[in-house]
Amino acid sequence: MSTNQRAIVDNATLSGVERLLGISQIRNLRYVDNDIACLEKLLTAILFSDEIIGIDDYKDEYRANRLKKFGFIDFLEIDDKLYAEHSRKAAEFAHEMTFSIENAKPAGDVVSFFEALRLDPQLRWNVFVSSEYLTLTFLTASRWDKHHELVADTFFRSEETDAKLVGTATNFQPKLAISERSEIQDIKDLVQAFADENPNYVSEDGKSALTRASFGYGWAAERSFFYNSIAHTEGANAYLAPLRDAFCESCCRIDYPSQTVGLLKSLIENTQQALASILTPTGQAHIALRLPFFTSYLISQVDTPKQCIERALELRNMKDFQECRTIFHNLSFLSTQDQTAELNQILPYLDQSCTNLMKKYGISTNGGLQYSLSLGLTGPSIATEGKLSQLFRAHKNRPFTRVFRNIAQDMLNVERMGELHDKICSSIRKHKDPTYSDVSTTPKFMENRENEFGRPAKL
Repeated sequence: MSTNQRAIVDNATLSGVERLLGISQIRNLRYVDNDIACLEKLLTAILFSDEIIGIDDYKDEYRANRLKKFGFIDFLEIDDKLYAEHSRKAAEFAHEMTFSIENAKPAGDVVSFFEALRLDPQLRWNVFVSSEYLTLTFLTASRWDKHHELVADTFFRSEETDAKLVGTATNFQPKLAISERSEIQDIKDLVQAFADENPNYVSEDGKSALTRASFGYGWAAERSFFYNSIAHTEGANAYLAPLRDAFCESCCRIDYPSQTVGLLKSLIENTQQALASILTPTGQAHIALRLPFFTSYLISQVDTPKQCIERALELRNMKDFQECRTIFHNLSFLSTQDQTAELNQILPYLDQSCTNLMKKYGISTNGGLQYSLSLGLTGPSIATEGKLSQLFRAHKNRPFTRVFRNIAQDMLNVERMGELHDKICSSIRKHKDPTYSDVSTTPKFMENRENEFGRPAKL
């Protein structure tokens, strides 16, 4: 069966791949694991699509090189008026998300976002003699065990970089909501409020993630909406940068908390399972897939990340991937009548296809089996006011399949690559003045405690 599965890849993903390929220098060496996750997104897009498209919207000084280096991607020039309309709606959606803080901890919509990233933030005062510094810190099992938090922080930093390169003029910041302090409208107001109430306030801690996290949440929301909207217009599936998939998962967690967590948990606990699904009487389905971590498989077969891409372009024509694309194609064209019956017929084929891929392309390292988890859904209900319905409002009245990655699992995959990690980084060109960014962490047992070095920051 012929298919026309199109994939749209965002510019943030391609920026990460460029650093990994050595096309552009890498200055912040903490970006490496983020960039490996970006390569995995590109490889997956290649393997599960017949055609890849991008959006030609980078600033002029960066455009030509981007277009030349990815010859297998068809970059679209979106009409200025249409682009502005997509951007406006995306910014409105992002602005409706809430970044709330209560009792020094995130609250509201953003809680699910941090849960998707497996981060546990808290606002605290870091104390040095009589000087106090406001910081959004990450609570960890140990002060010294913060590899996961450092990698997640580069996701936020990557979003800041991408926003500067695209240069949108829209206001995409999420609403800031502070319990019983309606006058606080943004992060600057929040920091000023803390400063006004603390005579020992000096500044924000240099390691604080507060501004980056708020900005990254808003930009990830805006770009997720924007690319999903363009994807719908172009009949494509969106393959987005790591933080944006975490945002999409957070919308699932907001609307369907038990289903989302349950599906992911069932696949993690049952290593023999390739697919878990929940079908509702309306014909909607929530799906979790287990797929190989293709970066590990491909780099074990070749020598450089560039060769990984070349090999993926060859593999996409293999029967295994053609069959999987056919299944996704069929899911995308479900009829509205008897949808549940059709899903029950299709999902066993998807399960078998994923099982075959794991057997053939799965690989184990010293850290264990390398696999990724993906969440999918068909026919989301647009009638409700849920976050997913707003995110995918363009898909109203259409059968719809969307799959996005569980980034927390991919972060674990990258951490466990072992000797393959050095191999995938073999083409990196370090900047002459490389740096290592840092974040603030606090032992979890100190969450509700204070000592001479710090305490929770509450207004």
